[in-house]
Amino acid sequence: MNNYRRVVVDKLIHYAREDKRIILLVSDMGFGVINKFREEFPNRIFNVGIMEQGAVGIAAGMAMTGLIPVFYSIVNFLVFRAIEQVRDDVVLQDLNVKFISTGVDNYFKALGHSHTCDKDDIKLMELINMPVYNPYESSLCHCEEATVSPTRQSENFDKLFDSWITSPKTGYIRV
Repeated sequence: MNNYRRVVVDKLIHYAREDKRIILLVSDMGFGVINKFREEFPNRIFNVGIMEQGAVGIAAGMAMTGLIPVFYSIVNFLVFRAIEQVRDDVVLQDLNVKFISTGVDNYFKALGHSHTCDKDDIKLMELINMPVYNPYESSLCHCEEATVSPTRQSENFDKLFDSWITSPKTGYIRV
């Protein structure tokens, strides 16, 4: 299975070149992953620190002005810490905020339980009516990744990513 956490922000760069409304918010992490974005768009990336709830509110405010904020955080911190803000500030107001959740499926298990959540993120996001974009589940990305070549998996991820970032609605992609 591919791990898309290293390529997701690089994919965002193409779309940010085309749409100046795309702004990246990061939660004091991902420094090796966000470097290219920061180099190309130094005025369109903000490290909001370890305050996921506040970052969701900031993203909601940005969306209200017509920007397309993308909030990048470790899965459990975004989902467990900020679920109320995601629901109230984004979903219930029908705002176009994009969420990238990294470290899914217990990728960071070596850091302990505080950095894992199995697939609970999917359940919680679906509970609040957040569209979930999951490249690791064939039923959710309309592909058969378990049986296709790595090239085909990459093509399927490209389509899934495009669907997520170009949708006029909020969305949660898990990498």
